[in-house]
Amino acid sequence: MFRGLYTAVSGMQTSQKRLDIASNNMANTNTTGFKKDIMVSEAFPEVLIKKIRGQLPANPIKTNGSLEINRDGEGFNITTERGFFIVDSPMGTSYSRELNFVVDENGYLRTYGRNLEGRIDTSEGNFVLDRQNNRIQVENNNIDINPQGQLTADGAVVADLIYKPNFDVIGTINSGRRFERTHTDFNQGTLEETGNALDFAISGRGFFRVTSPQGEMYTRNGSFYLNGNGEVVTDEGYQLLGRNGNVILDGDDFRLSNNGEIIVDGQAVDQIDIINILNVNDLDKYGQSYYILKENAEIEDAPFEGEILQGFLEGSNINPISEMVNMINIMRAYESNSRVVRAYDEILQKAVTEVGKL
Repeated sequence: MFRGLYTAVSGMQTSQKRLDIASNNMANTNTTGFKKDIMVSEAFPEVLIKKIRGQLPANPIKTNGSLEINRDGEGFNITTERGFFIVDSPMGTSYSRELNFVVDENGYLRTYGRNLEGRIDTSEGNFVLDRQNNRIQVENNNIDINPQGQLTADGAVVADLIYKPNFDVIGTINSGRRFERTHTDFNQGTLEETGNALDFAISGRGFFRVTSPQGEMYTRNGSFYLNGNGEVVTDEGYQLLGRNGNVILDGDDFRLSNNGEIIVDGQAVDQIDIINILNVNDLDKYGQSYYILKENAEIEDAPFEGEILQGFLEGSNINPISEMVNMINIMRAYESNSRVVRAYDEILQKAVTEVGKL
């Protein structure tokens, strides 16, 4: 009986975190260069449930059940009725009848997602285990799955992917959902014309590089000023970086080309150093408009292919109406789970005060 209580409470906790994130998004609707946060949640591990007594079927596993194998580019999507697939998650071993996996850079089979460019990303994926609970590693990506659910590499069987439990297993169950991490949506915000020569906006992917006491940071907020030394700085005083170091201007009378070249009296004196970071999942927010690289992470960059617009600023990518609808849905989910908790509380109260009298 308590399992449902734990599930409902975990749902309430997850909804509370989602509401905090949605509220922060709403509060930053008008923040220049702000990027929307999205909460990523995950289910607790699917554990096997076993029959102790009763008349439930002795064997729910269909030995001749279906096995569907589909390709997703380099990845595989497989479902089965013959048993379970096993993954090693941060919270423990989990069992499932469906599995999406790919071979990572170290040769291990892992679950995956996709980044903004649609590329496969295994950085947050879980390891796939064989039927003996060992991680599966192959030498190359020349793999396939045979009709028996066995993984083959270069034609040779490497591992059995399908785990067939004892006859007393009747399925799986989990204990609800939990907050895993916050994902930042780096999609383009609206471009707003200001007419200010020191307002820059990036059209496309990329970040301004600035120096700060905490080290190099990255931002999409292109609202800059000149300090007493003629350096182009942010509101916080962080210096904008160009190809020649800190960007220095003699005055406001300059022009910025679409590729970021700073032109004074018809001569290019410097170029704003825009960095196009591919592994944006390795960035952490610092304040509302800045990003820093996670510890032990390395930047994967590519040439900047967008444009820099002078006299424009990029607004946030928050849609206030969609965010408000999202907040309403979150509150409804929270209230539904709270009613379940109240129902369990009433049942427990009756069990103590009424059933206990018998």
